[in-house]
Amino acid sequence: MAKYINAESGPGNSVIYTDFNGSQWKFDGGSRPWRNQNPGNLVLGNVSKRNGAIGTAGGFAVFSDYETGHAALLDSLKNVHGNKDIPALMNVYAPPKENQTKKYILFIHKQTGVNGSKKIQDFSLNEFEKLWKAIEKMEGWGENKAGSSAKWHSFLMFAKL
Repeated sequence: MAKYINAESGPGNSVIYTDFNGSQWKFDGGSRPWRNQNPGNLVLGNVSKRNGAIGTAGGFAVFSDYETGHAALLDSLKNVHGNKDIPALMNVYAPPKENQTKKYILFIHKQTGVNGSKKIQDFSLNEFEKLWKAIEKMEGWGENKAGSSAKWHSFLMFAKL
């Protein structure tokens, strides 16, 4: 698989990735997090930059692969939001002006089994794994929003610009 070094918004909500050879690849279909290789739907900022974001598309950071985007999500949860409980996390991570935050909080409580004021930094490894998996699910990672029977949409190679 190609190693991507840059990404930007493309036509129709697609993402255009550029590899080391200058070839461009178009990711379309699927969900925004999938197209951006950003399972937590992180915006471009300090956390995404220090974790190797290679661009932005649709207002969110773009990473070279899932593993890099996933590492950025874990970094954010541990190092930026570790001292927050679930409601405090969600009010920042998924603010009410942009999201159905109360619904998100209830979903996270249900998925993790954690209620009350337990801080993320005090979660067991199992609870923490349930947390990031729930966030990835809520953000739409892996969803096929294009209506195809395929789980993932393939990418198409474009000619060098």
